[in-house]
Amino acid sequence: MLNSSNYRLVKHFTKPELGEFVPIGFIEMTRETVAWSPKLNQSIYITPDMPDAGELKRVREVNVLRVINQLSGSISTIELTDEEREQFENICKVYQEKGGQILFSRKKVSRKTVSFFELSEVKVEKYRTNDIEVKSMLLSEKLAGE
Repeated sequence: MLNSSNYRLVKHFTKPELGEFVPIGFIEMTRETVAWSPKLNQSIYITPDMPDAGELKRVREVNVLRVINQLSGSISTIELTDEEREQFENICKVYQEKGGQILFSRKKVSRKTVSFFELSEVKVEKYRTNDIEVKSMLLSEKLAGE
């Protein structure tokens, strides 16, 4: 059972604390333009048909990784820098060769918290994080349910 303190592990923008790992399954990686909207008081993805794009601040490009969060069984989004993307791609290549489980976490590097990925040999069904059972399903089953 998932308690409220572990919600950060299963929400749409997954934010594990230092030392916590979230097992993920890769869906796609895209490059998106993101900006801060003072009106909405949050970051938003910019689309070509946005009417008030001139009011946005801190416009930047980010790598957007869409994954299956295997703790919740839902799709999660992870924004990556170019360095984090490169590290993910290296882990993904090893995963394709050897199998296993890709784990997402974050760590402190000087004053910043950065995303990083590890490859575990542990099978998905046996992996547990803070007593949360991993839900195993096929990607086609997940996408058919949405």
